[in-house]
Amino acid sequence: MFREHLKNSSANFTLYPLLWLAVCFTLGVFSANFLFLEWRTYLFVSLIFATLTAFFLKQNFALIFLSLAFVAAGGLYFQIENQAIPSNRFKKLYDEQQIKSGDAIEIEGVLQSKPELAVGGFFIELQTEKAIYKNSEMKVSGKIRLFAPTTSEQIAGEYERLNLQYGSRIRVACRLKREDNFLNAGVSSQKDILDQIEIDATGIIKSPLLVEKLGDEQTFASLAWIFDRRENLIVSFRDNFNVSTSGVLIASLLGDKYFLDKPTAEVFREGGTFHVLVISGLHITFIGGLVLLFVRFFTKERFWQFFIACVFLWLYSIAVGANVPVIRAALMFTILLFSQVIYRQATLLNSLGACALVLLVWRPTDFFTQSFQLTFVSVASLVVLAFPLIEKLRAIGNWSPSTETPAPPNVPVWLKRFCETIYWRETVWRIESKRNVWTANLFKSPFIKWSEHSNLQQTLRYIFEAILASMIVQVCLLPLMIVYFHRVSFAGILLNLWVGLIIALESFTAIFAIFLAQINDTLAFPFIKITEFFNWLLISIPRVFVENSWASFRVPNYSGTMRSVYFLYFLPVLALALLLYKWNPFGFEFKIPTSKLQMQMLHASSATLLILIALIVFHPFSAPVLNGRLHVDFLDVGQGDSALITFPNGETMLVDGGGKIDYKAQWTKREDEEPELFEPDKQNIGESVVSRVLWEKGYDKIDYVLATHADADHIQGLADVAKNFRVRAAMFGRTPYNNEEFAAVYQVLQNRNVPIVKLSRGDALSFDNVKIEVLFPEKDDLPEAISNNNNSVVLRVIYGARKILLTGDIEKETEGKLLSAPEFIQTDVIKVSHHGSRTSSIQEFVNAAHAKLAVISVGRESPFSHPHAEVVERWRNSGAKVLTTGERGTVSVSTDGRDLQMKTFLR
Repeated sequence: MFREHLKNSSANFTLYPLLWLAVCFTLGVFSANFLFLEWRTYLFVSLIFATLTAFFLKQNFALIFLSLAFVAAGGLYFQIENQAIPSNRFKKLYDEQQIKSGDAIEIEGVLQSKPELAVGGFFIELQTEKAIYKNSEMKVSGKIRLFAPTTSEQIAGEYERLNLQYGSRIRVACRLKREDNFLNAGVSSQKDILDQIEIDATGIIKSPLLVEKLGDEQTFASLAWIFDRRENLIVSFRDNFNVSTSGVLIASLLGDKYFLDKPTAEVFREGGTFHVLVISGLHITFIGGLVLLFVRFFTKERFWQFFIACVFLWLYSIAVGANVPVIRAALMFTILLFSQVIYRQATLLNSLGACALVLLVWRPTDFFTQSFQLTFVSVASLVVLAFPLIEKLRAIGNWSPSTETPAPPNVPVWLKRFCETIYWRETVWRIESKRNVWTANLFKSPFIKWSEHSNLQQTLRYIFEAILASMIVQVCLLPLMIVYFHRVSFAGILLNLWVGLIIALESFTAIFAIFLAQINDTLAFPFIKITEFFNWLLISIPRVFVENSWASFRVPNYSGTMRSVYFLYFLPVLALALLLYKWNPFGFEFKIPTSKLQMQMLHASSATLLILIALIVFHPFSAPVLNGRLHVDFLDVGQGDSALITFPNGETMLVDGGGKIDYKAQWTKREDEEPELFEPDKQNIGESVVSRVLWEKGYDKIDYVLATHADADHIQGLADVAKNFRVRAAMFGRTPYNNEEFAAVYQVLQNRNVPIVKLSRGDALSFDNVKIEVLFPEKDDLPEAISNNNNSVVLRVIYGARKILLTGDIEKETEGKLLSAPEFIQTDVIKVSHHGSRTSSIQEFVNAAHAKLAVISVGRESPFSHPHAEVVERWRNSGAKVLTTGERGTVSVSTDGRDLQMKTFLR
């Protein structure tokens, strides 16, 4: 039995050698991330098994040794990549604190491409060589990205005189940053994001006077020409099309996302089609396919088709920035196309294995990145599931008697009739039947004549195959979409087809319009309007879905041991892929699949997959287990406030939601057109930080949200929370409808039918055994009531013998008023008011609080220099332990009414 199994394994290995070797290599990479063995150990093990493979080469069990050799090789490459970082690499210097993030530094290096245009400035990527830090010169390496704002025509003119080009050697003084901005569980690490795009640090050039051009290095003239053409196209798109249209075209065709406006981006994001706006495998495949189709008009030689298509594709990849995802997609397209050139059998699976091997040998650690996983799972789902299934359905629909398939497909009647309706071509059968020496009457679907005569068959075929492929990709990507984006978009199956079709039409008309604009503006005008109409169509249909909440919904992810459900999800998917591979629709002996055991496996795999889909979409076990304790988590939202209260009975209250990212909308203007307001596509604190923390905790519902006052750094994030979560009620001290920040939150609450509760001094709330006393503000129901720092809602949370005081942003005036009843101020834990500003925390208030723990919610680098040193000293002198969220991340406090426990995100 074992020998027979080895023979079968040998046959499968011979048919798909690269696939199996890629699986083994991937296992090695995966295991190396957890085993922490030295690279020498992996090298030794790899050589041992490679030697055994060579020695027993003619034996079937040599495959076992070869497989183990590749597992060890995967671990070896992983360890080599991790240990091969030069000691003078910027990322290492910053991570090891040899250079402090945010300190002034002078850098010398060479521009890796032409400056990349953006609204309000431009970006440059610099390959660094030298640096001066604290008056000490050092040799450095690594790539940095700098933004140069052009806030006036004078500044823009000074940069133009510098004439920064691809290959320019410059010296620049700036402050580089490489640090995580928000230290909370579930929030993406800024360092990891930079590493994935091969950028060591980022910074801002405050003035062109801080840039000195030292000269121009020798570069490839062809690349310089490509970069110039790309810049000219960006300028042409901006000059000829409106903000939304130009942003979509520049992002989807040229890989520059900085002109994408937020309203447009949000429609794509919520509709599950944002990937269309990012240069990825979809674009590379589409563009490569178009070039291949064009080249076929001139030559039938597959080698020249392959060569010309790949050369064009790689030049395009370089032009759009040659970042890791683009290079990865170009590599995969090249390998898959090459497999077709050499006419290999079983090429798709082998090519998939070759792609995995090449990509993981190049960058093993990419296996754990979001970009690699999304790209590879998408391609694998098409190669392993979608294409084979479509091929077999076509065979069922096109069946006619032959030597290979003398009998009709042995499948259910409904499936046979459906396939015949969209695939059977009666005219082709009539021509072929005349060539045969025998005759046959074939009874096909009664709908064939209707579909053929109405010319719908080809359209139905395209729509069906596109929907089927899109659905398979969406199902396979489901766990990744939840883990990384917390979004489920069933509408995306259809919206992807719509967006893909319309954006292709928009791109063609836009390029033609730009071409005509070089000749005559009048000739280009109708095509410019057609392009903008296509862009309106592109956005309008998804917007209908978004506005009616049909496009997608947000879900939390599992954490801890339950996170394994996302790995288990792919087991039934792989089982179904194996059954599909084994399925022969023309088998004589059995119904589908070809045996009773396989039928049982089909039912079991399908049922398991459906259960796992329900488990991760409806997440019944994601919320934290009740333990009878009161929990308060002070989140790190930078310069702002947000605290999550979880009551012993499981109810939740979010006090403030942070906010106020530093970006500004700008007016842009085309020639002879009215100016348009451009709002950059930046995610708010409520979406990128607060919501992600709540999803990581497993919540899809927050019972109550409470805004202490209407300042943006407290209330703005609640709008995103109200969009992303079910909210039972919203609480406010004042409702200033004329306040812009309050009005934005109020509008979302109204759209979601969330009731509003007003709180004032003397109110009391009860949650199980927890009591919340409202100490401020005084009652004021007027619409123009002021909701500023000194009118913040002040809460004292009481559970058993323990008290926690939340003070909003009250300043010394309100602290003085609260001192009229000092017994209500006494507390164990206090959220220090106004981020530790000297306008608050007067000595009398600090003494009356008598807190054991003082938490200051403030960013690592406050624009107002918060917390002020004298305030921190005042609280420490009172006996309190002082913690800031910027330095320690989330500060979590819990109590059972007697004890008091505290932990922080950074230990």
